[in-house]
Amino acid sequence: MLSIVALALVLSTLASASSPPPLPLTGRTTLDPPVLKTGFIEAKNSALYSEDGKPYTFATLNSPHLLTSDPFEVEDTMRTLRAFGRAVSRTYTQRVASVNIPASQAHITAWNSSSGDWVYNEAMFVKMDGVMSLARKYDVKLVLPMINQDYGSQDSNFAGNWADLIRMRYNLSSYEETKAFDWWSDEVMIDSYVHMPFAILNAEGVDSFKLIITHLLNRRNTITGVRYGSDPTFLALESGNEMNLNGTLPAPGAWTVEIAKHVKSLAPTILFMDGSLARNPVTEDSFALEALKSPYVDLFSYHYYRDSPAAYDYRRVNDDSAYVQSFGKTYITGEHGFYANATPGSMIWSLRPHAANGGFLTHGEGDGIFSYHAPGWSPPPQADFDPLEKDVMHITWDASFKLLGLPTPAFPVPNAPVLNITTDSTGAKGLVWQGAAWAEHYELWGASKLVWKKLDGRVLDTFDAGRLIYALNTKCQYVALRGVSAGGISGPWSNIVTVA
Repeated sequence: MLSIVALALVLSTLASASSPPPLPLTGRTTLDPPVLKTGFIEAKNSALYSEDGKPYTFATLNSPHLLTSDPFEVEDTMRTLRAFGRAVSRTYTQRVASVNIPASQAHITAWNSSSGDWVYNEAMFVKMDGVMSLARKYDVKLVLPMINQDYGSQDSNFAGNWADLIRMRYNLSSYEETKAFDWWSDEVMIDSYVHMPFAILNAEGVDSFKLIITHLLNRRNTITGVRYGSDPTFLALESGNEMNLNGTLPAPGAWTVEIAKHVKSLAPTILFMDGSLARNPVTEDSFALEALKSPYVDLFSYHYYRDSPAAYDYRRVNDDSAYVQSFGKTYITGEHGFYANATPGSMIWSLRPHAANGGFLTHGEGDGIFSYHAPGWSPPPQADFDPLEKDVMHITWDASFKLLGLPTPAFPVPNAPVLNITTDSTGAKGLVWQGAAWAEHYELWGASKLVWKKLDGRVLDTFDAGRLIYALNTKCQYVALRGVSAGGISGPWSNIVTVA
């Protein structure tokens, strides 16, 4: 009969043969969801304030991918944004079925003449519920532009726009036919019940664009149970993305005020932002006077990218801000390709997260301009990474705290990556992983028996989505990975993967 000591030794040997040894101690992430959440943001005295009266000035990035991304990519984005001094971002618009957007990927798919309402894609709104839920979890405030501008060509119809709404509402067969209708004043598109005989009204009346707003703000999130119009996750609802009249004037003030009134009737504690982009070099001609004087419009913005043409000149930001503030309104730099600290809020275009299938989402704007990734790398590790990325990300990180009068902290310690085994085109084993937010690089460790050892001290995942495969040349039985911050601090371990 085996002695107790011998039996224990046998059991210990069997255990060590069937399970990996404990991983070495490592750091904790600084990107866990905050316990305390911020309430509604208020605009007063040309500035932004949280409910406790503290300034809510921010420097951050747009996140145009959010409404269409995988849940992992959304959460990676929220972790990335969470680390800035004030966690704010701007999504892209609700999608409309169009030449480039199939109905399965659109929020609004058709007009139903029988019900007197739009046909909404519930699956896309459930996806939006997930975005709102994760933003709420990480206390990230969102700006949502509600509809996209018609840029005058189907080639630039990236997300569906108000011309597609006209086409659906009037049952038109082509984009060209929509040009006969004025989006800004057409009573069917805004308030079609105004001149309709009472007898043919449905019970609610027919507010073509307002119906979309009503559907959005009366929606109850299927995850959190919170009604959209009562959700402090929204920093602001924006009338649209880059709305303009005839290419060189802001959206008509009467239209903006009418939409603002409707939004405020459904969401009185959420800020409303005029989404005009006049493309006009004259400050006074870039903002509608009626909107500037309206108590229903809280925020104004403009987009800046270069010093030519003058309509986009970043050097005009101080003049634009001062003009808007002279009406007692708050000014936001909605999109820009540089950092400016003249406004209560600014958002660079644009951020992309880790991809669900490894590497990063990437996006090119042309002219050698690409989306940014945290914490930033220089020189660019791949062709689709911007050469200014590291500088832009580090400057924005620093500014997000300095604008609040706070010292800049150490760079965030990343969360745990998720590691998997895969095979390449030759059948050879490799590693792929869902990356950790703010990881500058990773350490790969392996173990065969009782001891872990470092296999590679600098592993990168700076690849286009789906192109990350790390060749596995080791006889170790187990491998694990951990992210390392830009400040050199190791984060929590990934899951342990059995290699052989």
